[in-house]
Amino acid sequence: MTKGIHRLPCAAIAALGFFALSQVARAEPGVTDTEIRIGMWTPLSGPVALLGQSARDAVRLWAKEINDKGGIHGRKINFIFYDDAGSPQEAQAAIRRLIDQDQVFMLISGSVSGSTLPVRQIITREKVPFVSSISSNINLMKPFSRYIFRIYGNEDVQAYNILDWMINSEKVQRPAILYNSNDYGVGGFQIYQERLKTEHQVASVAAERYNPGDQDFTAQLLRIKAANPDGLLVYAFAQEAGIIVRQAKEFGLTAKLFGGGGTATPLLQRGAGPAAIGFTAVLVVPEIPESSTHPAVVEYRDKLKAALYPDGFPPGRPSEYDTAAYAAAKITQATLEKVGHNLTREAFVDALETTKNFDTGMTFAISYSKDNHEGTTETQIVRVSPDLKWQTVARIGGR
Repeated sequence: MTKGIHRLPCAAIAALGFFALSQVARAEPGVTDTEIRIGMWTPLSGPVALLGQSARDAVRLWAKEINDKGGIHGRKINFIFYDDAGSPQEAQAAIRRLIDQDQVFMLISGSVSGSTLPVRQIITREKVPFVSSISSNINLMKPFSRYIFRIYGNEDVQAYNILDWMINSEKVQRPAILYNSNDYGVGGFQIYQERLKTEHQVASVAAERYNPGDQDFTAQLLRIKAANPDGLLVYAFAQEAGIIVRQAKEFGLTAKLFGGGGTATPLLQRGAGPAAIGFTAVLVVPEIPESSTHPAVVEYRDKLKAALYPDGFPPGRPSEYDTAAYAAAKITQATLEKVGHNLTREAFVDALETTKNFDTGMTFAISYSKDNHEGTTETQIVRVSPDLKWQTVARIGGR
């Protein structure tokens, strides 16, 4: 028996076509009619856990706010995060899980540079939008990736601005540097060398390095002291920088002390004590998170305390990594709202590239274009006052 061929009415064919198209739309990774999956890998344990915990809490708080209001275009945020402990190997495992298993729509915040640079190729190859709020390494954007965006000034901007401040404003003529041997510290050292030579024609009198986790900086500081600098740049994260500053004062180092962007958190004063007074650093956000009276920062602190820390903040919180990640979440929200219900990764990137002067009050105004995904070049200079609080000295940089 031969089976007959049954022809469908035109209306039925149109309906099937519409159904097929809707199925394709729903197949966009990480997007359903009811949710958007957003992923994060970040250090929640280990020596730089402050950075990841700050970023995770900020995005978690934002996701709750969105979901309590019913979501974005009817879709709630499903926030998925993993601890990479600052390890490149753990970061790669986390990224593969987020993309392959969890099938997230996009990535947010990320990890320290050493655990972000090794996965940038995967992110770009898989065409997953990524709004970065921790890594400042210039190589995050080299080569340029359509899918990676940064919230605050990169390491070049940070190092240029603090060095220019040291030489031009503080009149340092015999600079020295003590830097971490990780990607962050080595990057800062390379810029330090290049900037002094090409921009200021000033020679460095000493350059010393240490390994992450070191607690005793005696040898490095004594060699630096012997070189008789009038300014020392500490390119480290705040916890280690605090110990360095305290030991420098104990050894009688009289040079002015300066820090890169990783030093400007309350953890510096916790480690240095009164020795921190006068320490000057570059900060990548316009408001000092622990003490700012800006309404946006005050509101964030109040919400964070009520939601996650009713008994008081842990040491070093909130930090600039809180406010940067929260700004990353807010710009993500604005872009998702702009794209509308027909959400795709490509549409999200297209919309994000049209961002101009986006200002949350938490970071400097952010702008992107099709060939520039560095959100800003602006920073501020801050200094530890006699009451051991950070205070703003000046804003420098900007497009």
